[in-house]
Amino acid sequence: MQGGRNESAPLRLAEAPSAVARWRHEEYAAAHPPAPGIRRADDGERARPDETEVSAAPRVLELAHRGVNRSTAMRQAERLLAADERRADADSVWQAVLTLLYAGDTSSASAHCARLAREPLWSGSVRHRQTLALLRARIKLLGGDTSGAVRILRAVLARGRSGTRVPLAAVWLTEALVGTGDLDGAWTVLQENGMVGALDLEGHDRAHVLAARGALHLAAGQFRQGIDDCLSSGRLLASYGIDNPAVVAWRSAGALGAAVAGRRDLAVALAEDELVAARKWGSARVLGTALRAVAVARRDKTSLVLLEEAVDLLRLADAQGEVAQALYDLGSLRAERKDAAGARSRFTAAAAVARTCGNTFWAHRAESALRRLGGPGAPRGLTPQEARIAQLARAGYSNRRIAEALFLNVRTVEFHLSGVYRKLAISGRGELVMVLSAVGESPAVRHKPAGEP
Repeated sequence: MQGGRNESAPLRLAEAPSAVARWRHEEYAAAHPPAPGIRRADDGERARPDETEVSAAPRVLELAHRGVNRSTAMRQAERLLAADERRADADSVWQAVLTLLYAGDTSSASAHCARLAREPLWSGSVRHRQTLALLRARIKLLGGDTSGAVRILRAVLARGRSGTRVPLAAVWLTEALVGTGDLDGAWTVLQENGMVGALDLEGHDRAHVLAARGALHLAAGQFRQGIDDCLSSGRLLASYGIDNPAVVAWRSAGALGAAVAGRRDLAVALAEDELVAARKWGSARVLGTALRAVAVARRDKTSLVLLEEAVDLLRLADAQGEVAQALYDLGSLRAERKDAAGARSRFTAAAAVARTCGNTFWAHRAESALRRLGGPGAPRGLTPQEARIAQLARAGYSNRRIAEALFLNVRTVEFHLSGVYRKLAISGRGELVMVLSAVGESPAVRHKPAGEP
């Protein structure tokens, strides 16, 4: 893993009034040399490429992949998009707009796409139309408009599975479907695109597929497979020199999965490494995502402050989907600390944000958490036996396999599961992962998983 551990930095964050002020990208840029061929601006002067620059598009994306010199990468991307000859080239535009998205400048990226859509070339060429559609889908996904992203990505894949960017379309569609809780739909996308089992893909696409597939495994409660895919993605990205969590946040995804699976040391190591990389790049989204992972992995006295800071950063980035998730985690942690009022306010806010961006999955999850908080008629905690059965059911065990693992008969398992559903105010197995994967499960449910398939 890149960057190493940083035990003290997250702790200091708890004392800082604002991580936003401390982590501005200019502070990092001042301490690191520019990439070859780029002269950094001094005293407000605009930086200019020198005469040796012959391939600006690959260079700007290389800066983003390395996760350094964010301001320089943004300037170079804007310069590319301002040049008529570059704007006519689909590959140059793809790399420049992606760089802006990695840097967190979704408004500029969106404005450039809107301008391109008015140009005849971009509405006529199949390659240009596909490129523009994928960029717009990514902008929607990053902004929390998951249903809009799904519509565009399904349309791209429906037009044919040829083209260099089709694997990424399938990856982003999988990511979007996991975010809305449509795990069956996500598996179907992976299967239809040959992304299940051994992968017949090379290069960056392989790393993106592994990360998306890992996130799907984790959402389904298949923690071992999910963590393995995330780590494999990270190793492959490292071999290409890609360390920026804005490209693939494999460490934070793996950390969240490891935390739920009870692998705390791995969770903390991954989360803190991600925070180191996020601080180098400096965008609000990657910093908020990394802070959320650190808070969940540590589960210590700093976690509440780190989660609050994560929410602020994600709001600053207008990352509505991630805001809803971080608020949910914050509500769960406050509930665990017996702060019912604080938990209620965060769950209510999470549900409102999710509803605003059309994500009924996270809205329902937050509303279910509100019903479990307490008061008359609130669901009671699970017994140890119910908790063990629920954890195995969440991990994908059939009733018969649960009975064999715990030396029970099938009817006993069915009886206990009925009690679990009633107490947790859920309708069936499909919601167990949603409920039991929370940062702060109800105290009676907080057990290490009894086993994984």
